Amino acid sequence: MKLKNTNICIDDAIKFSDYDNLLLKRRDNNMLLSDFQVNVLLNNGIDYKIYSNIRELLFKINIILADNYQEELDLVASQISEIIYYSETKKWDLFLIF
Repeated sequence: MKLKNTNICIDDAIKFSDYDNLLLKRRDNNMLLSDFQVNVLLNNGIDYKIYSNIRELLFKINIILADNYQEELDLVASQISEIIYYSETKKWDLFLIF
């Protein structure tokens, strides 16, 4: 595999992708968040542990974004929105569409 005109092996590609930082993990309060998301939240003064569900967390993020837009925090909000959408979408309805 070539990356930036350099041949790299699969192991190097995995290290480069830093997938462990992006992998969703179940947290103490039962939310699925990646290490990247947790770090962005903490860097913006948001303690995800105090929220009882992911919708409340997203609401708080959107309040902060309305006052002070930050690209990384907006990315986290988008990712959380996707988590909510895909966890609550009825899979059978999607099957019927196709």
